[in-house]
Amino acid sequence: MIYLNAISYYFPKKSFSNDEIIADYYKYSENPNPDEITSDIIIRQCGIQNRFAAEIEETAKDIGNKAAEKLFEEWKFDKSKIDYIIFVSDALDYKGPTTACVMQSDLGLSENCGAIDILHGCTGYIYGLSVAKALIMAEEYENILLITADTPSKVVHPGEIDLRAIFSDAAAATLISKNKIQGYLNWDIEKFVFGTDGKGEKNLFVERSATKNAADINWLKQYEHIPGGLRRGKMYMNSHQIFLFALRKVPGLITQILEKNKTEFEKIDYFVLHQANAQMLEFIRKRIKIPEQKFINNISNIGNTVSASIPIALKQMLETNKITPQSKLLLCGFGIGYSWGGVIITVN
Repeated sequence: MIYLNAISYYFPKKSFSNDEIIADYYKYSENPNPDEITSDIIIRQCGIQNRFAAEIEETAKDIGNKAAEKLFEEWKFDKSKIDYIIFVSDALDYKGPTTACVMQSDLGLSENCGAIDILHGCTGYIYGLSVAKALIMAEEYENILLITADTPSKVVHPGEIDLRAIFSDAAAATLISKNKIQGYLNWDIEKFVFGTDGKGEKNLFVERSATKNAADINWLKQYEHIPGGLRRGKMYMNSHQIFLFALRKVPGLITQILEKNKTEFEKIDYFVLHQANAQMLEFIRKRIKIPEQKFINNISNIGNTVSASIPIALKQMLETNKITPQSKLLLCGFGIGYSWGGVIITVN
């Protein structure tokens, strides 16, 4: 087996309540809604009361480093034993060099350490786990550091309150190992399922963020009055289509994960889905008929942390003693791409 051995997470220091993002909405929106927007309305629509935001010049790499340092400290893990680092994010520092290469230096890891970036969003944690498992199964590496970090706050216009209400900056670090380590988690990583439909490209994307239709001076000037200036691009989301995509794909994905792992629905102790939106999660739960006590929803005080949402949920389950020996956890990511994927984790 290949083992998920440790998880830590990091939230930026700044956080924003519903009242604060409502104030920003009226300050920056070009066409504010004439109807009053309240905190209760936001909670009803997405179930979120608080979200985090990195400093303007603080990158996903920076908060990812902090999650990794926290893992080394919390779990007392010798960083010299890391022989590969995988960085999963929608917000890489550069087109080149590989951000993971820079993180190797930042974190003081061995120069014998491999390093790759995976440009991915809401399914990113599942992809990172699968790549880490494959590298270890190839008998090339023993301890892989998977860092998932995103800063969606930097590409969301404060006048678009539907997006501002949902997305949150955060990072998580996960240790995947060839061997069990005494005193660590030692969870078995089972078989993966993935799916992709690139026709969903324009229903959730960050415009003017890379080489296609790159940002020009005129485009940037229109956002100079906004904190950060949307210099990294501007997120667009067709919420209705994203909602339909999730309701259409996630139930089938969960069935496929169970079938591939030869596991019955009733044998799953917890379903840990990407924490996209509380209302969406509840629709999915009811459609699949998952008992409430088996369904994880931790989005209220955190927001949608993109690739970091699943590991944060797992660590918070540990912190609240939800996970017991022999538990089976079904992990499921879905979103931008469109992409979807999942795996079963067995607790030893």
